[in-house]
Amino acid sequence: MTVTPKKLFTPAQLTSALATYYTVPASTRTVLKKVTLTNDGSAPETITVHLVETGGTAGVTNIALKAKAIGPGETYEAYEIEGHIMNAGDFIRALASTASKVNLHISGVEIV
Repeated sequence: MTVTPKKLFTPAQLTSALATYYTVPASTRTVLKKVTLTNDGSAPETITVHLVETGGTAGVTNIALKAKAIGPGETYEAYEIEGHIMNAGDFIRALASTASKVNLHISGVEIV
């Protein structure tokens, strides 16, 4: 078994439509360790994050962070998401109320 701490994807600015930001690779489990959201805009933004099981779709049963308001210039550490375990094929989908205003960073541990 190989355990690799890593940044799970290149940090991204959220879009205003649900988009996939990370998918757990085949034969891998991932533990989410640190989730940071920063509102780089000049107005409040709301953020929603889904942790979706393989083959599933984003919906009310897999929301991990729902419509969280983040003020302008504010950084939010999303403790609600940290520590979750994701299996091969599971994925993270997210959106913000306005595109290109909120930065998303997620690091974790991949176990192969």
